[in-house]
Order: sequence, then structure tokens, then C-alpha cells
Amino acid sequence: MDYYTSFDYLCNEPIFINGVGSVRCPTLRDIRKITYQVFSIYVNSLLSLDDYLKAYGLKKKYDLLSDEEKLKNGLFNLLLYGNTQLLYGVLNFFLIDDFVYNQKTAEIDIFKTFDDKKSIIGHLNSQNFDLFRNELQCVLGIKKLEESEPKFKNSLAEKMFAKLKTHNEKLTKKSDENYELDNMIKKYCTHNKVGINILNVWDMTYFQFMAMFNEYCNGRQYDFNDMMASNTFQYKKSSDYKPMDYMKRLNK
Repeated sequence: MDYYTSFDYLCNEPIFINGVGSVRCPTLRDIRKITYQVFSIYVNSLLSLDDYLKAYGLKKKYDLLSDEEKLKNGLFNLLLYGNTQLLYGVLNFFLIDDFVYNQKTAEIDIFKTFDDKKSIIGHLNSQNFDLFRNELQCVLGIKKLEESEPKFKNSLAEKMFAKLKTHNEKLTKKSDENYELDNMIKKYCTHNKVGINILNVWDMTYFQFMAMFNEYCNGRQYDFNDMMASNTFQYKKSSDYKPMDYMKRLNK
């Protein structure tokens, strides 16, 4: 059962994961402390097993394993035994509580300390690591709904869909540099109506910033629509005015 909604993630309060412990959404300042590059590595390690295998060049080697071996080498075990530093880095960054590796159970114990006594409140293992990953993706606002492939009446329709999908992926990749985090911060702080500037934006959580940035982009489009409706400027075609050109990166 999902206890949390986008309302809860908008707040900077910790999120409790049943059987694990409490996690937080980092602020932009927290991300700066470990650097954006390290943050990106942490996030990419939480996406999926397939993404992790591709990022570390393990895909071909993993595909040669038997089904039984693949079950034993899930993402948690690959991180725990093959990339321990990365796993501990992720846990140190996102977990509110303390943790320690339990050699007897081959899992990570998560605990709080009261009066110099450790009280175990949860565990992290191969059984609940996907739950942990999925909740962190929600906390960061990066969890995507699974896309279902449409059904096609004929092969021509299927080929046309494949071409369109490839074209859209190329367009997305081309525009990505304008939507890198540093440029998004500069644009948001330069042009917003809520008093956020380059000095105080760093205390927003990553989820808060991304949510507000999307609202900002939506607001700019509606401002344009309002101007069109009031006829305050003259263009032969509405397409001649491109409000989102503002997002282009300056000083390349």
C-alpha cells in the first residue's frame, strides 16, 4: 500500500519506509556538498538492475549467467559485494538513521541509538531493496510509470511508431543540455515570482525544486497565452513567438 502522495513528497520531512527506516530528499545544498556528479552516480545506481549493468559494463557477463545465478546476483548483492563503497555512499546520503553490515544475516541492519544503546528498527537486504529503491525514486520525483507498447493493426503502423519514437528520443537528447540542473537553477532564480533567488534556492529539496521548476515552465506558457488573448503585442503567427527559447543555455 502506498501511504505517501506528491503532497507528502513536497514537504522536506523524512519519509518512513516500512521495515527499513527513514529517508530524506536532499536539498540542492546537500547535493553541492557531495557534488552533482556523485549525486548523479547515486541516482543512476537506484534506477534498475539493467541500468547498473550497462553503466559498469557488466551486461554481457550477466547475460551469460544461469537463471539461478541471476537470482543470486540481484542489484543489492551486486552492490554489496561488488561495489560496497557506492552502496554505503547511497545509504549515508539518503538514510536518516545509522546502519551497519551484519555478517551473520548478510544484510544491513538499520538502527537508532538511545542512551548509548543501539535499537534496530529495520533491515536492508535483497528482498526489500527494490522497495527501498522505488521509494527513493518517489522521494526524488524521478519514478516513471511503465509504458505499455500499443497494439498495431499492421506492420506499417508499427514501423511508423518506431520511427516516431526514435525521432522523439533524438529531440529529447538534443535539448537535454538546456535542462541540466545548473541551467535550470539559473533560469528559475532569474525569472520567478515567489522570491526564490540564487542565494536561497539551495535550501529547497531536489523534489521541491523540480516540481516548482515544472510549474514555472507551465506558468511561462500561460503568461504567453494571456498576452495573446489581450493582444498586447503583434505577431503574424503565434508560432513566431517562442516563450521557451528563454531556456536556452547562455554563454556556451
